[in-house]
This record gives sequence, C-alpha cells and structure tokens, in this order.
Amino acid sequence: MAASDALRTLLTTQLDATVARRPPDEILRGVPPAARGIQPDGLPEAYSLWQLLEHMRVSQADYLDYCTNPDYTFPAWPDDYWPESVAPPSDAAWQESLKGFQSDLQAVKALVNDPSIDISGAIPHASGESYHSTQYTDEIAAIADHNAYHLGQFVTVRRLLDVWPPEDLAAPAWEDDV
Repeated sequence: MAASDALRTLLTTQLDATVARRPPDEILRGVPPAARGIQPDGLPEAYSLWQLLEHMRVSQADYLDYCTNPDYTFPAWPDDYWPESVAPPSDAAWQESLKGFQSDLQAVKALVNDPSIDISGAIPHASGESYHSTQYTDEIAAIADHNAYHLGQFVTVRRLLDVWPPEDLAAPAWEDDV
C-alpha cells in the first residue's frame, strides 16, 4: 500500500470514527425535540445539543471551505461559529443542520479520497492564517479531532438529559466478544 493510500485510509477512519467511539450518525440520531435546546446543569460549559450540533456543522464547513475555496474568508470568532439561540428555531432547522453536517462530512471524505489531491501536500491557495494550516492533512485531522471532541460532549449532554442511547442503537460488535 502506498503511503498516500495509508494516509487516506487513516484519515477516513478518523472521520468515520470507527475506532474507539461511535460514528457521528449514531451519536446524532434520534434526539427528541424536547431535549434539543436544554443546557444541562453540571458541566463547566453547559451547551445544548442544538448549540453543539450547529457549532460542529459550521466549523466543519469552515475547514472544508478553507481546503477547497481559493476565495475563502475567515468567519468572526466566536460569533460566526456558535448559534445565537440555545434551541433550534424549528424542527426544520435541526434537520437542516443534521443534513448539512453529514453532507459536509461526506464531502470531506471525498476530498480525502480524491486521487487528484496530494493529501499529504500543501493546499495551493492556503495562507496558514490564524488556526488554519497550509497542509491538507493538518486540516482534515483538525476536522476529525474537532468532531470527536464535540461528539463526546454531545453524548455527555444526551446522558445528562437521559436521552442516550438512541432507542434503535445496537450494541457495538465488540460487546459480543466480551
């Protein structure tokens, strides 16, 4: 296996969260509408599920845009990265955020696995300003890391709200071996 193939496999695995954690689609599904806008007590940063989902969507879209758009402009921190409201304005807004997060995640994986991209190379138009790097690998790894961090928070908030696990979540395959 070529080094670039191994790197693509590693990055895709991290984005899919198939090692040591639940994948994003399992963590994000089946959230009851009544739980989406509650900030639970007991956390130093008491974000609601809506705030976490929308922040993950916006941040992931920002990283993807940085990697692919030569005319990229930096959003304002923190205002452009967090929703103004604690609760989604509607069920449609929740669904759009879920769809946007999943769609952009697929686009990131497509970028990782695009053979015309030197995944270990420089982003041609990248400036390396602020928190961004000039390398595809760094940016993709940052997406995986950022998603993992906030997906962990998402599970914690779901547990505090007593809406974890989703009703249709099967036990992980490794539990059969224990």
